[in-house]
Amino acid sequence: MRILTWNINGVRATKAPLKQVLDSLDADIVCLQETKVTRDQLDEASAIVEGYSSYFSFSRVRSGYSGVATYCKDGAMPMKAEEGLTGLLTNQKEADIIGYYGDQTMFTEEELRSLDKEGRAVITQHAICETNGKECLLAVINVYCPRADPEKEERKDFKLRFYRLLQARAQALLQAGSHVIVLGDVNTSHRPIDHCDPDDDIEYFSENPGRKWLDQFLFDPHQTEDSGGTLNPNNQSDASSGQLDTSLNSGIQNASEKEPTGGHFVDAFRFFHPTQRSAFTCWSTVTGARQTNYGTRIDYIFANRDFLNQFQDCTIMPEVEGSDHCPVRGELACTVVPAVKCPALCSKYMPEFAGKQQKLSVFFTRVKKGEVGEEKSSQDSVSTSQSSYDGHSESETCSQQSSSQLWESNSIKSEGSSVMSTTKQSQSRTSMKRTASDPAGRNVKKQKTDQGKQGTLLSFFGKKTKVETGDRRKANMSDIPKENPEADVKEDAVHDNAISNQSVNSSNTTVDSDDSKAKGSKDAENGKSTAETKPKQNQAAFWKTVLKGPPPPPPCKGHKEPCVLRTVKKQGPNFGKQFYVCARPQGHASNPEARCDHFQWVSRGKDKL
Repeated sequence: MRILTWNINGVRATKAPLKQVLDSLDADIVCLQETKVTRDQLDEASAIVEGYSSYFSFSRVRSGYSGVATYCKDGAMPMKAEEGLTGLLTNQKEADIIGYYGDQTMFTEEELRSLDKEGRAVITQHAICETNGKECLLAVINVYCPRADPEKEERKDFKLRFYRLLQARAQALLQAGSHVIVLGDVNTSHRPIDHCDPDDDIEYFSENPGRKWLDQFLFDPHQTEDSGGTLNPNNQSDASSGQLDTSLNSGIQNASEKEPTGGHFVDAFRFFHPTQRSAFTCWSTVTGARQTNYGTRIDYIFANRDFLNQFQDCTIMPEVEGSDHCPVRGELACTVVPAVKCPALCSKYMPEFAGKQQKLSVFFTRVKKGEVGEEKSSQDSVSTSQSSYDGHSESETCSQQSSSQLWESNSIKSEGSSVMSTTKQSQSRTSMKRTASDPAGRNVKKQKTDQGKQGTLLSFFGKKTKVETGDRRKANMSDIPKENPEADVKEDAVHDNAISNQSVNSSNTTVDSDDSKAKGSKDAENGKSTAETKPKQNQAAFWKTVLKGPPPPPPCKGHKEPCVLRTVKKQGPNFGKQFYVCARPQGHASNPEARCDHFQWVSRGKDKL
């Protein structure tokens, strides 16, 4: 069995499809932190992945914040799953709840709700078969512990309260007879070896409250009473030998006698790699510290001491990119016995992904069983009626027009004689138009749309020529009814003959003057272009002298390379100010390839650099 933890920094921000990402991690149980997705933002591509079952915990504080998710392969399907550590977020049946919450008397109900509402924990319970053939239970606690903001004192206390709640739940599951693995982003580097630069506060390094909690929560199998707190330099081969297992068992017994309430878990990575340095899992993306491996190890896999004999190795995977963290994977010799059915917390049972949500009206009205089918059939009938209406043949249209004309003629007969005469004249004019345009008597408006192409939107904004304007005017004039059509035809003929005569006479004169006009226009254009370019060049030169632009960045003192411009975003007296620093990535002071200590404020107004 392989189990993996990774702070993915946004489950929807992966460059590749999520299934491809999960398959590349090559683990049976994948625990992700900082998914940054709430229930309303969860899409089907993230909730339902082929070959996996997923279990989410969402932040109820704000969107795009916190959140964890556990993806289990179908061969490692859990028996039960639960959101949160307190049990206040569970709304499943009692048979689907893992339970065993430990001593919560030190917390008020309001504190418990505030600790769980940020979506920081998901627990899955699996049935496993150990190497000796014994079947037992394994609880996997996927956690994203809060970060202590140095400027917010209440967040420091919130972090320590979350640690205590996590410890109470983990020990309660242990006492219930289940093996426990706690893994995720703990947001605290335990020892100086887990920090890139602990020399700055080496005297107060161990005084950090989070590190003190890790000291009493974890048990170090390599530490002896006379070692003074140092690690035993055993390598991986020693850790897998029987000699170390014997010393480990004796150490566990001694520790259990001395510390009955703490030290029940072991850091799996340090168990196999106790002296490995520069083994970090988190780097600052702002300073580019990953290039120089200037980071911290704050992502862990903790296992209870009795379960360590099932571990074969625990490795860090810095080659996996896509986040400011890298995954940590543990390999175990035991196998998972998959459950027959997914637990109720599985995301595929959510109404929006289960196919139960038909339409919005379901949330406001009671829908009977037969109404959904009736509405669907009625919608189909409406759509077919619309399609049949749109597909009328020309004969049907003509029949409708003839019937309407018959109705009009009957109504006209009932009118007076004066109205009769006017209608006859109008009918005679319309009949003349129909015979001239369409002898079959089809609808003229429909014929225009059939013959003419539909104009584009740009035609309304383009410059219209005189010919198009004249044609449109003629078309509009033809639509106006005329009292004497024969006289109009004669007038049009005379007008056309006059225009043609004028065009013939003018064409003879324009042909002779075309060559001279072309030469004159070319000379005028050349003179105009040279006259226009001179003031433009003068203007550009003037504005260059006035607006010089930002000055070039100064070179750094250490590498003599151009610096980069930064802005102070921290609230305080220097908020908004700009400064120059070395452009290289952040690193240790002893690393010549890392950033030098160059710092320079940007001048404002008359201030000097």
